[in-house]
Amino acid sequence: MPLNFMKYATDVFELTKYQASDTDIQKLSSNIKVLEDRAMTKLNRRLLEGGRKIGDTFAEHNFAIKLISYLKQNAEISYEPDEGLRRPPDFKIILDGLTYWIQMKRLSNMERENRQNKIVHKIKERAKKIDISMFFGCYLSEQFLEIDIPDFIVFLVKKLSNPEKGKKYSFPNEENTKATVAFWYPNGREISSLTLGISGDLDVVEQTGLAKKQIKQSLINAAGAFEWYVNHNTINIIAMDADKYEDIDICDAVFGTEFEMGNQSAWSREKDGFFLLPDFLNKVAGVIALKSKERSPVSDYFATLYVNDVFKDRSSDFNRLLSFENVIHFKMRPPMGQANFGI
Repeated sequence: MPLNFMKYATDVFELTKYQASDTDIQKLSSNIKVLEDRAMTKLNRRLLEGGRKIGDTFAEHNFAIKLISYLKQNAEISYEPDEGLRRPPDFKIILDGLTYWIQMKRLSNMERENRQNKIVHKIKERAKKIDISMFFGCYLSEQFLEIDIPDFIVFLVKKLSNPEKGKKYSFPNEENTKATVAFWYPNGREISSLTLGISGDLDVVEQTGLAKKQIKQSLINAAGAFEWYVNHNTINIIAMDADKYEDIDICDAVFGTEFEMGNQSAWSREKDGFFLLPDFLNKVAGVIALKSKERSPVSDYFATLYVNDVFKDRSSDFNRLLSFENVIHFKMRPPMGQANFGI
């Protein structure tokens, strides 16, 4: 039975609580069709599953469209290829006899994310037992712990007795808020119980001084998907949704922390960059930082490539894969007044 792509897109946005415009729905519908035509049904289905990771899936979905748009029909592109791998990377691209493996990563606080994922999963399963056909979204504070779940479920049931459209409810109260909740009715989609549409962080996590560490840890986690080295036939790349991070923090994370050499008025880098880690030195050829062009879940990206110095001679291979707004190599800043002849 042919898919109704407009309904598919509408159902996806219904999970997010994002107020999608007709243009948003049309764009997502078109993208879903493109991926169906390229046998990437798994990625479309992942988007419709929703849940806490829906932001990650939107990023993968958008990136897949960017790849397809650039490569046209010249490449074979697959999503999470089933080739007996322990942990298949997100994308495999075969182009002119060269295989590109790409692992996507949406930057986050890893420790906090892992802890909240477990809590959100338990909330989702408990909510399924509530016989009310509505969606809900919840945003959890760092102070929300697993022991809060039973009281939180009671709170949900109480508020569901007469929910106000568009209102955010504070748990347990506004003076001591550990979570906020909103409810909405399905718009044509049939659900049989209370269903989690979206979840996320209530707090704005302070990134100052932590950005480099968080980016580096996210890259280490993503690179675990590569069980092979880069060679003349194979290139491994990490692509990351980096909307919340500054370029200088990404440079510090991948190349090493920049510092001023006081006696020379010059700048150098510590040897603490991701590309210098022995486990990944020869496994990751580059990192692509993606920043959204539009304030919508469906967006094209500005793409910046950070090149591992070991693979600086593979520029033609990178350029065949994608068009980049910026390509950044490792470089040392010279003393004031001198030209920069770094790589």
